[in-house]
Amino acid sequence: MYIPCGETVVYESLATDHLVVDGCLRVTNDVRANSITGHGVVIAGKVSADDICVDEVEAASVVCRRLLVKRVETPELFASESAAASCCMAASYVETPRLIVAVSEIDEVKADEVIHLAARKHSLFGLLFLAELRSLLTALIARIKSIEVVGEEHTPEAGKASEKGTVREVNTESTDTKTPEQEEPVDEELNRVVNLFKLSRENGYTLRLIPGTPEQNAPRFDKDTGEIIRPAA
Repeated sequence: MYIPCGETVVYESLATDHLVVDGCLRVTNDVRANSITGHGVVIAGKVSADDICVDEVEAASVVCRRLLVKRVETPELFASESAAASCCMAASYVETPRLIVAVSEIDEVKADEVIHLAARKHSLFGLLFLAELRSLLTALIARIKSIEVVGEEHTPEAGKASEKGTVREVNTESTDTKTPEQEEPVDEELNRVVNLFKLSRENGYTLRLIPGTPEQNAPRFDKDTGEIIRPAA
């Protein structure tokens, strides 16, 4: 089902396979679909779909697998995989494994990972890209800190302390053979970088590492010319 740009369509309830909304859809009761996409607005009593990717959603309840919108306003939001709003999210209760927001007004959140991005204009693809990058950097920083802590534990001072009577447990089990359960886990951070590279290439982008900190690479505003000057790549 397709709602063209500039048109407003009103239903009492709506159930369809694929819904494309470039205009405005108003539904008194429930909207049910496998996927809801487009650049329009959905206003309904309850929105239920696997994937929701539109500009704006306003509903009494939103239930989905993945939510990717510019603006969403709902008392309760349930997303089984992820929920992202590039502009604003207003809700009383949000439950999702991964939440990505710029500006939000949420009373209660139940999430494994919450990523806050700067309040600036983001495209929906750019929002996901920045969220993946932020999550990757956070994981790398945490890994570096853990390595530093382990290094401190093995300093000469720590060795002397152990010689003075500190007893540590030693694993005497043989490590020659490993069962499938004992094999090294999959490197999730490496998979995330690979998936991010593939996603960028499929959408016509190229990933490039730029030396310098984010502060050094941040654009600056020239008051004399009124232009935004970006650092040379």
